[in-house]
Amino acid sequence: MKVISFIVFLFLFSTTFAQANVHKWKNKTFETYSDKTQVQFVLVNRYNQSADYYLRIDNKSFPTKITLKPNQEVELDITVKTPPSQTTPKKVCTRMVSDSPNSYEVCTNLSFKRH
Repeated sequence: MKVISFIVFLFLFSTTFAQANVHKWKNKTFETYSDKTQVQFVLVNRYNQSADYYLRIDNKSFPTKITLKPNQEVELDITVKTPPSQTTPKKVCTRMVSDSPNSYEVCTNLSFKRH
């Protein structure tokens, strides 16, 4: 019985973190006519405590900390370079850092088609 209780505890503990960092996008594919494109998304802290978030686009990390309270949402604007006559893939990630020894990252793959 102790083993089952421990497994249930681990499952509940892990699912809390799995849903802690949520992105809300209206679109994941964008068409553009300029060399830079600005898009918005909503970052939601589903963790039951305040947490710090850091943004990364592809391999470029941004040092600005975004602190969110439980269930708080914030709209973020990002600008990406879009070369002419190309479809450019971008990976937008947010990493959650809390008082836990681990950090958790959620990523969304985007596509920008430049005309």
